[in-house]
Amino acid sequence: MNGDRLDIAQRLDTIMERFFRGMRSQFYTEDKFGLTHTQAFVLRHLSVVPQAKSSDLARIAGLSPGAITQVCDELVRLGYVERVRSSEDRRVVYVILTDRGRSHLRELTRDRAVKIAHLLDKLGEEDARVFLELLERLVTIMDEQPCGTSPRSRQEGET
Repeated sequence: MNGDRLDIAQRLDTIMERFFRGMRSQFYTEDKFGLTHTQAFVLRHLSVVPQAKSSDLARIAGLSPGAITQVCDELVRLGYVERVRSSEDRRVVYVILTDRGRSHLRELTRDRAVKIAHLLDKLGEEDARVFLELLERLVTIMDEQPCGTSPRSRQEGET
């Protein structure tokens, strides 16, 4: 990797760190909605998949099994998710989003969208569109790349 590309990569890493910190501070859910970031993440994930095992949620959220259990316990207490046993294998327990959780997530999502729209308005319509397109492309590239591998290590493995 040449020096310019390395400089760009380092700048991207730094700005993404700042971006994520800014997103967390701008969209801190606990104040208004009573949810932590992790709890909101679990609800968003469960809105996309019909059910998930705690072990899958832990892996996706980057948490230990014990930590995700605490997160889910609180979401169950709030009535946003419930645990159901698999009909095929009673040892397997799934976490599913309740109607109350889905409704709460819609409100949270709407609130976040309004805040994001205000930020994007400051970029202007064309820059916001370009930013979104580039971010979507980058996420697609990341989704296509196996976790923990770099393009170089994959190319070396193909020789």
